[in-house]
Amino acid sequence: MKTRFILSIVCLFCLIPLTLLAQEQPDNVTIHVVQRGETLFRIAQQYGLTVDAIATFNGLADPTNIQVGQRLLIPTETTTPATPARHVVKPGETLRGIAQLYGMTTEELASLNAIADVNRIFVGQVLTIMSDATPTPPGVQATPEIPANDFVYIVQPGDTLYRIATSYGVTVNALAQANSVTDPTLIFAGQKLIIPGLEAPQLTVDLPPILSSLEINPLMLVEGKTAQVRLKAIAPVSISGTFLNRAIHDSVEADGLTHIILVGVPIFTESGVYPLDLTISSGNASTQLSVNVQVVGGGYGTENITLLAGRNDLLDPNVENAELSMLQSIMDQFTPTRYFAGPMSLPAAAGVSSPFGRKRSYNNGPISRYHTGTDFAGAPGSPIFAAAPGVVVLSDALNVRGNAIVIDHGWGIYTGYWHQTERYVNVGDVVQMGQVIGTIGATGRVSGPHLHWELWVNGVPVDPMQWVQQSFS
Repeated sequence: MKTRFILSIVCLFCLIPLTLLAQEQPDNVTIHVVQRGETLFRIAQQYGLTVDAIATFNGLADPTNIQVGQRLLIPTETTTPATPARHVVKPGETLRGIAQLYGMTTEELASLNAIADVNRIFVGQVLTIMSDATPTPPGVQATPEIPANDFVYIVQPGDTLYRIATSYGVTVNALAQANSVTDPTLIFAGQKLIIPGLEAPQLTVDLPPILSSLEINPLMLVEGKTAQVRLKAIAPVSISGTFLNRAIHDSVEADGLTHIILVGVPIFTESGVYPLDLTISSGNASTQLSVNVQVVGGGYGTENITLLAGRNDLLDPNVENAELSMLQSIMDQFTPTRYFAGPMSLPAAAGVSSPFGRKRSYNNGPISRYHTGTDFAGAPGSPIFAAAPGVVVLSDALNVRGNAIVIDHGWGIYTGYWHQTERYVNVGDVVQMGQVIGTIGATGRVSGPHLHWELWVNGVPVDPMQWVQQSFS
């Protein structure tokens, strides 16, 4: 009799917690017991939810810290957005930070993307968050057909829809449909394209506390083109560093907190991932920051140039190198004052006869040089215009470049105007955009009358037409 009474009491106490649980658990919630090896990301996949949805519902401050045996409340009715299939790496992000964002371990994310070195992810890299081989739970978007949070790519000169689609792991058809592009061949520089299936990153940036933001445009650098790095500090700092073994120059906006670094990617830079190494100094303290960026080829063609009679001696490497060395010493100078604003204007009212970047042979010889500027086939004596405001730092008759003018536009930006018949400005003159500075001619190493226009960014010649189509101020 005593034994039966004791057993009744024990059973009664065993039933009380279960009864209370049954009363407290809403109809639209189920309970999941965490198993060994599970992460919140995998659990979210199982139920077709986001990591944030489960973390918020359970009041989890750290979604990466769940324990075996822990009971999680799983809402069975939710309209929260699904976990994206892919993630595009932004400046300042680390693999660890991205993994935490999606409730994954760094090892899981690295394995899913076949990343051997977790420190070698780069800006613009597309990471798979959800494996295509894994069955997709209901409600989770696993294909890139529909835009998530509108990750936007700005079309660069020379881009094609195929190249953009390939870079971000989507099909040309999906990219065209997402942007209502009826003719894939008709896209233009500066056009904004939504990359379907890519979600804008959230709180994964591991920046030094002194910085509030870091942006790189474009995310994928192109050989022979210009890129802009924009940093925002919360207090006055100075920034120095290197990229591709060249020192970079830091320019500060009027607010004293916004820093802009203009980078010229030298032609013939091999495609690959390169570190942008920065030192941020404030008072006696300094912080190191390294950002991996990807450089891709520019796809420039080749051409043969037949020189005018009597100009072959200008192919002498000694003559050429001496002149180039003199110009390099000018273009390497950095003026902290910025004279330019907005896109540059064209330097001549004429058609382009030879674009930047083409590899060249002269008189059917070996392909041993490349075109460092853009040629305009203007009539002899037609006017040459300053492409932007600045100060004249060279006005002289040179051997290879003929009658030449160089204008300093500030912030390490220079433009050069070669082969002129007449020069109308002198060293020290301040010129304005559109001002006539000379006339088109055929002086120097030429095949005929034309204007050769160059643009240098911190000692590196780059495609000047990019500066006509795009603003870097």
